Amino acid sequence: MDTGRDVPNLGANLNAALWICSSLACSFLSLRLYCKYKRHVSLQYDDYLLVVSWIVQVTCSILVSINVAAGFGKHTEDVIGENGPENIVPITLKETIVGFLMTLSAAWSKTSFAVTLLRITNGRIKTLLWAIIITMNVFMTVGAMSLFLQCSPVAKSWDHDIPGTCWHEFNNIAGMFSSAYSALMDFVLALLPWPLIWHLKMKVKEKIGVAVAMSMGICAGATAIVKCYYLGKPHGEDFFYEGGKLVIWGSAEVATTIMAASIPVLRVLIRDFRESVAWYRQSGSFRGALRSFGRKSRRMSGHIAIAGQQPQMPRSSNDQGSDKSTISWVDSRGITRTQEVHIRFDNRTNVHFDDGIGPDGFSRELEMAELE
Repeated sequence: MDTGRDVPNLGANLNAALWICSSLACSFLSLRLYCKYKRHVSLQYDDYLLVVSWIVQVTCSILVSINVAAGFGKHTEDVIGENGPENIVPITLKETIVGFLMTLSAAWSKTSFAVTLLRITNGRIKTLLWAIIITMNVFMTVGAMSLFLQCSPVAKSWDHDIPGTCWHEFNNIAGMFSSAYSALMDFVLALLPWPLIWHLKMKVKEKIGVAVAMSMGICAGATAIVKCYYLGKPHGEDFFYEGGKLVIWGSAEVATTIMAASIPVLRVLIRDFRESVAWYRQSGSFRGALRSFGRKSRRMSGHIAIAGQQPQMPRSSNDQGSDKSTISWVDSRGITRTQEVHIRFDNRTNVHFDDGIGPDGFSRELEMAELE
């Protein structure tokens, strides 16, 4: 073999793509957990599912990086020429494990959003969600297990020199069907909140904002379709090179699902940031704006500026022994409007104002409507 020629190698692209996906998913997931921490909301099953999915994704990225160092991303003949045929089996085994874990990670991350929707739905929609959760996990688990069950003995799946038989069509059919079904469920879960939200007594702008935030799963469905396309492409004897794109899109599916599931919760963070900016513009104190960020008690005593008018200062008053407070907006013309705010006190002695956004980033009206 001519060792002086340039050997095609997708290894650098593989490492970059996988760790970018893992980092983006980590960023969105960390912000999601931070928002819940700041609002003193305990973690739920959907949060734990996302955390486990991300841990599995990082594990897969580590295994792929180890394989890239051993030659994955190059043509199979180049790997054999550089490192010998004995290096093929451990690389193939690790890639089989990656495919198995990545499929389960995708299933758990999609299940997380379905579990979130379970808390704000009832009746037939809740039954539909349970059907989606069960069928999607069954099909994707079968698709993941097919990587090991396609050959007898099982070890022949990654060591072709072992005597035995393989039914690769089973793996292809199970893998493509589970990927296509998960993509379909992504679109169903993304569209499911729209009819729930549209019948609420909210401003149209608010309805669209909440619905769009809850429909980011469409992006996860798109990546699942692309992954399904690469699953259907014949890789032949050169999976080390051709299979790299499949690994990238598998990781992208998990990352987009985690990000999509976290976006509704991040509405709280976006709102806090906008109000801190408004505080800074009015008071001119950057330190005060930072202190007010994420602190609901400080937020209610801030300034509100309306275009074309003088800034308005909210003033509060409350009755002794009452759990209600009245906020009055005062400018040079006097009191312009008032707003009644409900306050609840928890055992941490922190004051929480009902801002209309629930712990998952959804409208409280949506949550209460489904509880009635």
